Amino acid sequence: MLINIILGFILPWISGVFLFKRARVLLYTVVPFTALFSMAGNQLGVQLGFWLLIPEGKIHLMNTIFIDFGYNPIVAAWFIYFLYYKQIRRWIMYPLFMVILNGFEIYALSVGKIIYDQGWHILYSVIIYGIGLIVIDWYFSQVIKAAKPLARLS
Repeated sequence: MLINIILGFILPWISGVFLFKRARVLLYTVVPFTALFSMAGNQLGVQLGFWLLIPEGKIHLMNTIFIDFGYNPIVAAWFIYFLYYKQIRRWIMYPLFMVILNGFEIYALSVGKIIYDQGWHILYSVIIYGIGLIVIDWYFSQVIKAAKPLARLS
């Protein structure tokens, strides 16, 4: 469990501190949304028996909580940072982050930290991560649209 805490929560949040100094709005908008999105998706997957994170606890929520509040939200915040703040083209960022996300997934599978079941396989994870990136990109574009009228108030 300690390795899950370190790799899934502590290390991502160390990079989150650097991100906070550069674009704190992402930690107020993207991180909470992604954490909720991640938790809902992971709990659905675990409850339906599609995957299991090792070590398995008696409380299923604890199996994914460090990833849901650490790794996934921080990766999403970096994704949005590069898209919107650094303005790196989507055709570069989407494949890059798909490789990063799925590369870590494949690594976790290979070392036995994730076990797939019920016919789930890496192609489904590729699709789910792709959908997640699209949703987060869309969400932040909506945040920007909603914030424009607020800018006129100041």
